[in-house]
Amino acid sequence: MSRIAFVWELGTSYGHISLLLPFARKLRQRGHDVVLVLRELHNANAILGDEIPILQAPIWLPRLTGLPEPPLNYSEILMRYGYFDADGLAGLVSAWRSLFALHGSDVIVADHSPTALLASRSMGLAATTLGSGFYVPPRQTPMPNMRAWLNVPRNRLENSDVLVLDNMNMVLATHKIKPLASVGELFDIAENFLCTFAEMDHYPQREPARYWGACWNMEMGQEVAWPDGEGKRVFVYLNPQSRDFAKVLEAIAALGLRAIVCAPGISDNQRWLYESPCIIVSAKPFRLDRLLADCDLAIGYAGHAMTAGMLMACVPLLLLPGHLEQFLLAARVEAMGAGIAVNPESPPPDFVEVIRRMLDAPGYREMACLFAKKYAGFSQDEQQENIVARIEEIAAHKQVMT
Repeated sequence: MSRIAFVWELGTSYGHISLLLPFARKLRQRGHDVVLVLRELHNANAILGDEIPILQAPIWLPRLTGLPEPPLNYSEILMRYGYFDADGLAGLVSAWRSLFALHGSDVIVADHSPTALLASRSMGLAATTLGSGFYVPPRQTPMPNMRAWLNVPRNRLENSDVLVLDNMNMVLATHKIKPLASVGELFDIAENFLCTFAEMDHYPQREPARYWGACWNMEMGQEVAWPDGEGKRVFVYLNPQSRDFAKVLEAIAALGLRAIVCAPGISDNQRWLYESPCIIVSAKPFRLDRLLADCDLAIGYAGHAMTAGMLMACVPLLLLPGHLEQFLLAARVEAMGAGIAVNPESPPPDFVEVIRRMLDAPGYREMACLFAKKYAGFSQDEQQENIVARIEEIAAHKQVMT
């Protein structure tokens, strides 16, 4: 029996829990002591109940001013979460160390959790990452510019790397650990489970790597059927407070389409504005696996799981990313010809024209189907078994070493 801590430090939304949960369940079923250390807890009990013990992750709360804007590379993201100051970072690392010591962790499985990785390094614990390519940047110095459309002086990227690296090494020095030679060396660990496909990697410039395949779940949620009628069928997943929510739903109505709309947090008054015999709107998620064969278009943010699931079902995507991580993935989908990405920093397009074009042009679906055909042999069950077996192997080796 090994003690395995699944940790989530940065990012929002419960996609992080959904990603970790199947692996945590399998390892718990195999008799391991598993704990989930989560950034957000306010809905965790509804998902987990008492199934697996949960703890609050140590997180950085202050909002710093004077940092370079916008963040251009991974180091500049880290600056916003404690890495701008060695003393602040030391406090976070101390909290993670205490948590791992109390649990007696043998292995850390980290979803977007750089400080948990730093703490595990300071303790000599085995560590892995699990998640999309955005959470594991390439081993490049300086860390690459994620906003390739901006002309950025190389020295800005270099200076940001130096600052973050110095602060990490000051913390490691207090624990008598060998310094890192680069920011990317933080990810030189037992295993990086890149749970994506090469075409969906947020970093197309990555060095050769093993891709374990994406994770998605289309079987959770309320049952629903497509509305009756003749119009083409569109699935929408958008926050009702987002910039383009109203414009998208107005375009769908104007085109006479049938739509199923998941709008988390939507009020009844707002829902009634958009519902009709052809448009179903709900704040709760829908079960999608039985809808995808008849779905003509999906509209969403470019969340990794939903994007993967739609592509594997040959569904083209109109993507409205809300932040950099989503925009990078949306750009990759657009580059493969399976969708269109709307730049959130540009004025909104004419959604009637864009949606009509995507539904009328067969190329978007054809490219999505090419992607699905390429990975037709991929099995999520097999992927989960392989990853769980590798975690057990790492844990067993760690126990032998100790």
